[in-house]
Amino acid sequence: MQAKNNRSFLGGLLLIALWALMSPAAHAQGRTYTVIQAGGLFGLSTTSAHSPMHGYQVQLSFGRNFQDRVYAGIGLSQDIYRGTSTLADGKRSTRRINTLPIFAEARVPLANIGVLGSLGAGVQAGYAPPMGAEYFGGFTGKAGISYGQMLADRSDLLFSLGYGFQRFDSRFSMAPFSQHNAFISVGLFVR
Repeated sequence: MQAKNNRSFLGGLLLIALWALMSPAAHAQGRTYTVIQAGGLFGLSTTSAHSPMHGYQVQLSFGRNFQDRVYAGIGLSQDIYRGTSTLADGKRSTRRINTLPIFAEARVPLANIGVLGSLGAGVQAGYAPPMGAEYFGGFTGKAGISYGQMLADRSDLLFSLGYGFQRFDSRFSMAPFSQHNAFISVGLFVR
């Protein structure tokens, strides 16, 4: 019952934020932005006895554009990690861990590179709510740099590279642990 209430609350919060940020007046004046991106997660180290896990992520974020100087918003990500470990009897076991983090983000442009390119930096911090046995909960944080290549007026092809941290908590299996990751992603940035 608690997981259902958490999902309902988070879904309602996300809808209210989407409505406020994507209102026709704000969008018409170029005060919003949207990012959709996908990429790989590469485990660097972990606090568990298992080896680091690798995987992939898909993110959708949107928010406010403050005169093309700062972008601040919220987002939702689907992160899937996979790893192998050796059991006590010598057999190898494959594990899959899913998270569905909701995060706040900030992006800042750093420099223009040529006429059509730009370099930027960004940070994300959020929480993945535990949902049943399939989705682990825990704090998440990411920081990185990005390169945007202009495709059309006010939209860029975005390449990102950075560092991430994920804490994994589950009520159903294994003790909580953390992992450090490197990530690389490709996406579309529309402002």
